[in-house]
Amino acid sequence: MTTSVTLIPDSKSRSVSGSVMRTRKKWSRLFGLSALTVAISACQSVPLADTSPTVARPNIPLNPGENYELYGNNQVPSSLAAVRWQSFYSDPKLKALIQMGLDNNKDVKQAVLAIQKAQAQYRITDSNDAPNLGLNGDYSYGASNARDRNPSDSFNVGLGMAAYELDFWGKVASLKDQALQNYLSTTAARDTAQVSLIANIAKSYVNLSYQQKQLELAISTLQTREESLRITQARLAAGIDSKAPSLQAAASAETARIAALNAQSGVLRAKNALKFLVGTQISEDMMPDPAIPSITSSQVLSAGLPSDLLRYRPDVLQAEYNLKAAGANIDVARAAYYPSISLTGNLGYSSSDLSDLFKSSAGSWSFGPSIRLPLFDAGQRDANYEVAQIERDQAVANYESTVEAAFKEVNDVLADRATLDARTQAEYRLQENYQGLFDISEARFKAQVDDYLAVLDAQRSLFSTQQSILNLEQERLNNQIELYQVLGGGANLGAVAVPTPKYQNLVNVLDNKTNKQKAVNAVEASKGPRIVTAQEAYLLEQQKPVKVVEQKQATPVDINNDNNTDAYISVVETTTEPADSKVVQP
Repeated sequence: MTTSVTLIPDSKSRSVSGSVMRTRKKWSRLFGLSALTVAISACQSVPLADTSPTVARPNIPLNPGENYELYGNNQVPSSLAAVRWQSFYSDPKLKALIQMGLDNNKDVKQAVLAIQKAQAQYRITDSNDAPNLGLNGDYSYGASNARDRNPSDSFNVGLGMAAYELDFWGKVASLKDQALQNYLSTTAARDTAQVSLIANIAKSYVNLSYQQKQLELAISTLQTREESLRITQARLAAGIDSKAPSLQAAASAETARIAALNAQSGVLRAKNALKFLVGTQISEDMMPDPAIPSITSSQVLSAGLPSDLLRYRPDVLQAEYNLKAAGANIDVARAAYYPSISLTGNLGYSSSDLSDLFKSSAGSWSFGPSIRLPLFDAGQRDANYEVAQIERDQAVANYESTVEAAFKEVNDVLADRATLDARTQAEYRLQENYQGLFDISEARFKAQVDDYLAVLDAQRSLFSTQQSILNLEQERLNNQIELYQVLGGGANLGAVAVPTPKYQNLVNVLDNKTNKQKAVNAVEASKGPRIVTAQEAYLLEQQKPVKVVEQKQATPVDINNDNNTDAYISVVETTTEPADSKVVQP
């Protein structure tokens, strides 16, 4: 590969001292050195810039309207994730607890601190485009050679500029882009933590409510069964019944007592979980009522279109930003193949006598560029470039996996929702049947037609059905919470504070970009990869060269000296074949 690069010095540079001809001669020497360095770099194998778009191929449905027959119309409403949590949840106590959690929860605080750290890291990267100035002073004592018997002192003090890199190859710009994507990734991680926290608080609130109702049901059932035990023991004492009904009634009463104790423990655990999520103490008036019927608004619940899921899920956005950061890292690794051009300078005083250091005659200055290009690094740059490419491929795979997991979670919630109402109605009908059976058994017992065992059996069945109904009602509310969560609801829907660069490299100083243009560029950089159809992805992949990685066996090794080969020292070879060598599918 040959690369032609031309460096043009600034024609308006002023000579501080000396003649114009001497200055031109110095610039010509600098230009010759630069051209020589770039020519040497052109002889190296610099990877071609990969300008093809990043293709993600998650196994997801791309046809609008799929899996939306639950809503009973042909028009799919807007995504539920577009509704803010303040509007989605209608219970005032729950809304207050969610806000308390967002203000006090430690996970959210850690996510916010991560954003602040990423902001500071971006400012550090941006400062690489600004010259680094500092005061310097030094003293030395010595001779120019070994035969010099008159060593001398040397004093220097001044204002110096450290090596300032001219970003001809985009290395610093790519580092900025990488820092920007890392910052955006942390904002998405904060949104993910917020979505999870809101859902967990809502679930804990519902769980506490229905644990309280389970406790009320268990206590009520225990009282009923203790009364049944009293009746059977009285009939046993009177010789009317055998001992079996009394033993059965005692077992039923103990079962109800165990259920009450379990429910009491469940209430305490639910309170602890809610307090932990909220991150502060909760007053009793903030506790939910038993078996709350609803916590959300009465709006129609919709999953929206598949594209909405990719837009609102913060974990998907985080995977996108990580993919963009990996792409920027490839550009950083590629820029390492080109020479590094830096500027250094110093303005101050230099003298051999400390008393004469600050006299006007002691003034000194220096300014000049330096060019560095490693000629041999044992393949380190090649390996770094390959690592950057592999990390990009890993980011693509992670993005695809994240998208697939997001769609699976939504489909699972919708699958539960599809049968939830039918299961709940069936349990209510079953409760009516067992209630009728209990009433009949009790009437037949009072009429001395049946013994008390039939009444006890109907009580057990009725209690179990009532518990199942409470579980299904809790599941119904949890399903609404989960649907809102898996769609990305509860994330920060406001505009992201995208940082813009404060400094510009000298090679780009003439761009004169306004703040609006900087913001536009930053927002464009924050956009993730495009999801394409399978046919588009196939055509794009056909245009890419084929990379073949082959591991060849080289030298056999006998480790334990038994005249048998125990291992091979292998060599990994990577070759690239042109795109037309692919087998094109018909």
